[in-house]
Amino acid sequence: MRKEKVMGQPVIELKHLTKTYGKHTVVSDFQLSVEKGRICGLIGPNGAGKTTIMKMMAGLVLPDSGQMQFLGESENIDRVRRKMSFMLEAPIVDPAMSARENMRYVKYVKGIADKKKIDQMLELVKLSDTGKKKAGKFSLGMKQRLGIAMAMLSEPEILVLDEPVNGLDPEGIVEIRLLLKKLSEEKDMTILISSHILSELSELCTDFILMNHGVLIEAVRAEELLAKSRHYIAVRTDNLDKTVEILKEKLAVSQYKVIHGEELHLFEYLDDIGKVSKTITDSGFVITKLVQEGETLEQYYLSKVGAADE
Repeated sequence: MRKEKVMGQPVIELKHLTKTYGKHTVVSDFQLSVEKGRICGLIGPNGAGKTTIMKMMAGLVLPDSGQMQFLGESENIDRVRRKMSFMLEAPIVDPAMSARENMRYVKYVKGIADKKKIDQMLELVKLSDTGKKKAGKFSLGMKQRLGIAMAMLSEPEILVLDEPVNGLDPEGIVEIRLLLKKLSEEKDMTILISSHILSELSELCTDFILMNHGVLIEAVRAEELLAKSRHYIAVRTDNLDKTVEILKEKLAVSQYKVIHGEELHLFEYLDDIGKVSKTITDSGFVITKLVQEGETLEQYYLSKVGAADE
């Protein structure tokens, strides 16, 4: 169960960021505010502008306009970035070195004095027993966890991760999710994470930033998202097409969707599911599913994108 974070001052603030390449605007008037200790999901399909935003935060790409503020500082951004860590697109891991050797290299480059940090971080990401095994022979999940350990070595106040679960199997996704929750809860770390795997972010994040085509669509907290997501009656029968016709004829339903020709989502009669059931069975159809559900993050996102495009 997710711990509720206390609201506080934002440690990440992006104001009116815009980035254009030639005639193509990748990010347009984008705004973001994240409070300390929150896990904020930057949600959008590939090409939505997520990576460009993170690269601007890291100083790898300069915005055409707009302002960035980290940890209350907007003037000397480079100095503040020393308290931040980034893993963009893929972890930079030397395949010829072991996990420990990769960590030692990062320790040297960042000038970290405490030798115990390597052991602590490897233990945290469950890679302390990999010994001399070369990183090139790690699974994708192990490489992702090593990348996070390398980013964590300097104990940043803000951790920025671009698609850290991309390409992972379900077990690897769960490992990363549990690790990030642990970092947030135990170290009060602020995490900004991007992904197009929306169902996974729904299990992780305390805040969601919905975007498409470089434009902010909506910023919403997890509890607000739960309240806003539309509920419906999910129906499956032995003849869905005729079931829809019967419900339209006998109950005058009009607010519904048919999903992949297999399941009906009925947005009416939520407080009288028995009437829906009786109407279907009295018409001679066999019900194989009849339950009230809420929209998934994917469904909510698609509904918001559709509304924004109208």
